[in-house]
Amino acid sequence: PRSSSRGRSRPPASPKTPERKGDHVFADLPPPPPTSPMTPRAKAEQFLRTRADTLKRLPTHKRFWFTVGTLLGLILPSFLIAPKVLYVTGVTETDVMDDFITKSLVPFIDEFVPKNPLLQDFGGPGKMLAEEGAKAKHPVFLVPGFITTGLELWEGEPCAKKYFRQRMWGSTTMVQNMLQDRECWGRHLSLDPKSGLDPEGVRLRAASGFESADFIIGNYWVWARIIENLAAVGYDGSNMSMFSYDWRLSPKKLEERDRYFSKLKVEVEVAVDSGSGEKAMLISHSMGSNHMVYFLQWVTQPTSKGGGGGGKDWVDRYIAGHVNIAGPLLGTTKGLTSIFSGEMRDTAEMSPFEPMLQNFFGREKRRQMFSTWGSIWTLMAKGGDAIWGNEGLVTFTDGADKVPAHNPHPDLADFGTAEKRTTQEFIDLLVKWGGGHGEDYHKLIGVSFPPEPPPSPGSDWHNPLDHPLPRAPDFTHYCLYGFGVDTEISYYYKKNPNNETHSNPYIIDTSVKGESIRYGVRYSDGDATVPLVSLGYMCRSGWKDDTEVGKRLNPSKSRVVTREYKDGGGLGSDLSDPFRMGPQSADHVDIMGNVAMIEDVVRIATGFQGGVTESVVVSEIDKIIAKIDAAEVLKL
Repeated sequence: PRSSSRGRSRPPASPKTPERKGDHVFADLPPPPPTSPMTPRAKAEQFLRTRADTLKRLPTHKRFWFTVGTLLGLILPSFLIAPKVLYVTGVTETDVMDDFITKSLVPFIDEFVPKNPLLQDFGGPGKMLAEEGAKAKHPVFLVPGFITTGLELWEGEPCAKKYFRQRMWGSTTMVQNMLQDRECWGRHLSLDPKSGLDPEGVRLRAASGFESADFIIGNYWVWARIIENLAAVGYDGSNMSMFSYDWRLSPKKLEERDRYFSKLKVEVEVAVDSGSGEKAMLISHSMGSNHMVYFLQWVTQPTSKGGGGGGKDWVDRYIAGHVNIAGPLLGTTKGLTSIFSGEMRDTAEMSPFEPMLQNFFGREKRRQMFSTWGSIWTLMAKGGDAIWGNEGLVTFTDGADKVPAHNPHPDLADFGTAEKRTTQEFIDLLVKWGGGHGEDYHKLIGVSFPPEPPPSPGSDWHNPLDHPLPRAPDFTHYCLYGFGVDTEISYYYKKNPNNETHSNPYIIDTSVKGESIRYGVRYSDGDATVPLVSLGYMCRSGWKDDTEVGKRLNPSKSRVVTREYKDGGGLGSDLSDPFRMGPQSADHVDIMGNVAMIEDVVRIATGFQGGVTESVVVSEIDKIIAKIDAAEVLKL
């Protein structure tokens, strides 16, 4: 029975044993006794303590980094534009900017961050667990998140012909193309709003293999450290796969065009039926977790309803568990604002450089691009006001007057006639407006939101609140996520003073500041990208079989384990990787290098010492959930 697992070489815990607040190998780093031998673990502890002492001497004050950024912001525009003007006007015979990008900048980015192994001085959690006896067990399928898979050009406009089979996204080639011809680059990355797919004459496809998502844009690692640690316990290309995908597409279009979920189903069946017989383990990050929630519904549904035809017991026969790393299972608020105005925290905080940002790739161009990406529609906040509250997702700071009458959509014009708008009102607006593509766009890409009934089979499979987990009593769902980092939760908007026909009449009011408010964005707890309620609600309530909601959404009582990691990182906290947040970071992407999280992933994949069976919950997630009316959630 599950409660009899040995965990981490501790006595079996009874079902009523309270959840511990932390038992990771690297959670606490007390100095080892003077006579202790230098085991890999002790060496790791000494390494981290020494590095922490060194970092105290580095400049960490925000003003220092703001000054550096300001100087770069003032210098960079002239540096980028002047050589191009001289070449176009015939003053110079060569494009100095192009030469610089191709011969200097791109090689510099490629080599700037060394590809050091994870905490190479002691080998990382994988090597340590291997020395203790951990070995590969479950076939592993890695599923990347939003924007972290390279996209290669297979067909394009004349302006992009030279990039054939090179990455238009996720490499230094992308940087080169974007700087040289941002209009060309933007057209290739956007989707056709009439089809939800690539425009006519353009074919971007996901790169394949481990290299598709191990590093992105030079040596910026994403999956590299998890792959490296799994390799240490015996994983390689024979029992581990990277299942990359075109992250712009909605799940429906991903299956329609690339047969993505069909291929995943077949690969899982082959790995299990022709291998050791061990069930597969799905390990996903960010939006990849949302796609796996969709997959678990799709694979059990009959083909007549648009599903994979695996049968109701397919998950129980083939999948041991789903490891969800930082998955925004209930969406994000930035998913709403990116479609609405092309803005989010990342752009709002660049307000001191707004003119430069607008000239390079302005909010209207961003909105037009983002709104075509079906994937972002699946990342819109789910659960409406029942989950996100009714105190207002958007506050208008300049009164409740209608916007200019020339705006093309009346619902958009009326949106600013109230001082506040709730999450559900925001969702209703975007569904009607379609991000500028009409009220049927969400139906085209196969996405629906309550209270609207699903217009087609499968359009609500992206929403875990709409369907119970498949019948799989032996299945385990793991939620691994960070917290303790400021994360955007709501916004202050104003009328756009430069509103023109066809542009959005509202922009974030970056002048608003206050407690937990910066540049018109209000913050709460989370992992810097996903709010805590979206990270933790499903595993702490929605799928927990002892809750009112969980009884409906997890009828077969599949095991649910939550592992939280409080942020302990900071810029430059790893001297071997100075521009990342360090091995104890809870940041949405940098958690992929968090040693405690990696240790849990390795233990789950190997089942070593009983795997991971106990939850570690130290955030305020349970208090947040206690304020949510379960009866209202059940009405969704």
